[in-house]
Amino acid sequence: MPLLRPAPRRPWAWIFAIVLAGLVYFLADILTPFVAGLLLAYLGHPLVNRLVRPWFPRFLAALVVVVGFISLGIAFLLLLFPLLARDIIQLSAHLPASADAWQAAVIPYLPQTLGVDWTTSLNTWRNLLQQHLGDAGAALQHLLLSARHGGSMLLHLFLTLLLVPVVTFYLLKDWTRLSQSAKAMLPPSVAPAVLSLAQEIDAVLGQFLRGQAMVMATMAGFYGLGLHFTGLSSGLALGLTTGLLVFIPYIGVFIGFTLALLSALIQDPSLLLPVVIVFAVGHVLEGSFITPRLVGERIGLHPVVVILALLSFGQLLGFFGVVIALPASAVARIVLGRLHTAWLHQKGTPP
Repeated sequence: MPLLRPAPRRPWAWIFAIVLAGLVYFLADILTPFVAGLLLAYLGHPLVNRLVRPWFPRFLAALVVVVGFISLGIAFLLLLFPLLARDIIQLSAHLPASADAWQAAVIPYLPQTLGVDWTTSLNTWRNLLQQHLGDAGAALQHLLLSARHGGSMLLHLFLTLLLVPVVTFYLLKDWTRLSQSAKAMLPPSVAPAVLSLAQEIDAVLGQFLRGQAMVMATMAGFYGLGLHFTGLSSGLALGLTTGLLVFIPYIGVFIGFTLALLSALIQDPSLLLPVVIVFAVGHVLEGSFITPRLVGERIGLHPVVVILALLSFGQLLGFFGVVIALPASAVARIVLGRLHTAWLHQKGTPP
C-alpha cells in the first residue's frame, strides 16, 4: 500500500491546507448547496454510469438521476408538510384545555413541594404559545415578519434549493472528466500515494453514505409506524421526520423525541410511555443492529470522538458543520493513519 511520505521541504502543502481550511470556515454559509450537490452526485454517479449507453449520452443519464432526486424530494414534502400543518393546527386546538388540566392537577402542589409559585409563569407561557400556535400560517407569517433578516433568509433558502440540483447535474455529467483532470494534475512523485488514499476514502465514504441512506429509510419506517400505532395524532409525520434526521447523529433523534413528547403531553399524557418505548426500542435497534449491519464500524470513530466531532464542527461551521462532521472525521482518520504509518516507516519502526 503506497504511503503518504512526509515532505518537510514542501511547506506549500501545509500552506495550501491552511488556506483551504480558512476558506471553508469563512465560506461555510455559501458552501452548503455545493456540498449537498457533491454528496448527491457522489451517491448518484454509479447509477449514471449504469444508465449510459451509446444511444443514451451521459448528460441525459445525469438529467434522469437529478429529476429522480427532485421527484423524491417533492414527494416527501407533499407527504410531510400537510401532516405537519394538520398537527400544528390540532396542537393549537388542544393547547388551552391541556394547559388548564395540567395547571389544575400539578400547579397547586408545586408551592408545597418546591416553594415556588408557577402560576404566573405558566399563564405567561400559555398565552405566548396560544398566540404563536393559533394558526400555522399566521405563526409562519409572524416568524418571517419578525425576523430581522427574514427576506435574506428566504432568498438564501431559495437559492440553495435552486443551486443543489444544478450543481448535482453538472457534477454528474462531468464526473469522469473531472476525476481524470484531478489525476492528471498530480505530480508523478505523489500520484500513487494520493490515488491509493483517494481509493480508500472513496470506499469508506461510499459505504458510509449508502449505508446511512438505508438506515434513514429503515428508521423512518420504524418511527413512523411505531408512533402512528401509539395513537399519537402527529405520529406518522414526526416518525418520518425523525427517521430522516438520523443522518445527524444524536441531534436528529433528540429533536424528534422532544417534539413527540411535547405532542403527547398536549394530546394525552397517557401516550408518554408508549412514545418513550418506541424511541427506546428504536435507539437500541439502530445502535445495536441496523447501523452496525448497514454501515458498520468502517469509519472507526469512538462514540466520544463522534460527539466531540459533532460539537466541534457545529461550533465552527454551524448546521453545515454538523452534517459533514462524521464524513470529515472519517477522512481525517484515514489521512492521519497514513501519515502515522509513513512516520513509523521513516523511523524504521514497523507499523
